[in-house]
Amino acid sequence: MKYCFDGRFLSSMSSGVDRYAYQILNELDKICKGKDISILVPANAVIVPEYRNIKVIRSRFSRCWTQGVFGLYTRLHGYIPVNLCNEASMIAPKGIVCLHDVCYAETADIFPQINDYPSEEILWFNKVYKRIKKKADTVITVSQFSKGRIEDLLKIDESRIQVIGNGWQHFKDVVPDEECFKKYPSIKKGEYYFTLTSCNKNKNVNWVLKCARANPEDTFVIAGKNLDRIIGSERLNNVIYVGFASDGMAKALMTYCRAFIFPSYYEGFGIPPLEALSVGAKIIVSDRASLPEIFGKAAVYISPDDPYVNLSELMREETTGADRILDAYSWDKQAYKLNQLLV
Repeated sequence: MKYCFDGRFLSSMSSGVDRYAYQILNELDKICKGKDISILVPANAVIVPEYRNIKVIRSRFSRCWTQGVFGLYTRLHGYIPVNLCNEASMIAPKGIVCLHDVCYAETADIFPQINDYPSEEILWFNKVYKRIKKKADTVITVSQFSKGRIEDLLKIDESRIQVIGNGWQHFKDVVPDEECFKKYPSIKKGEYYFTLTSCNKNKNVNWVLKCARANPEDTFVIAGKNLDRIIGSERLNNVIYVGFASDGMAKALMTYCRAFIFPSYYEGFGIPPLEALSVGAKIIVSDRASLPEIFGKAAVYISPDDPYVNLSELMREETTGADRILDAYSWDKQAYKLNQLLV
């Protein structure tokens, strides 16, 4: 069998989904010797990997990529297409697609914030889900939670769904950037709660702001792009917004925080708490969606609907099993599962 991976993620490398594809393929390349596996790379790729066993095919094109260039290439050359980033080409043969979650198809009882998304955005993503259902012989997803939701919401038989999760080992190579402590002298090591987030409704940054208002004696550091309007409207003296955080800055802030807070309403997996766990941080996460499945007894749990918590009491809660969680979610083990699919 001949497989070709959609390399569109190499032109972005800006999201957790992109990182998933990049890291798993790095590990897959080490163990797939003897298999006919390629990756088609768009002309505007910001990174072009050098693999030993996966053949890298450079394209002269970058526009109309997945639906046009990649789909046509796999059909003309007889490849089984593999997309690890939530998309399927309608003109490609049937293949393998990783669908990380189905939040845009969710019911309001599981994800009430679905009603806050623009209707056209919901419509667009549900069309993507339909394409994946039609064109994927095998659907990969990142947690048992997401597998169950894909089965229930998209009516895809569970036998067609395989769980291949995330890892954290990429974080080992990140050098902590402690310049943030000089730039923001009010951030004292060991004396703040840290949140790495975004504007997406599911991330629930307002939980942190309300918690900060209720706990004025504590310091909260928030990192993430384009949060100025949300953070600025609160004007809380105990909230320090640092804007976009590089991996190095995020690692430094995770390393020295009192705890890493991740109050999401909805996650297919949740890489940031795993990264925080890997540097020894205590993690406080939501009790919703996939998070209890992924983090087990290694996390302290909060309700994303209730920010009025006693942080001192939460910090006294014991957690166990961090090493087991970190061992279970390694990129090499996830790549091994993917390799087993490529028969």
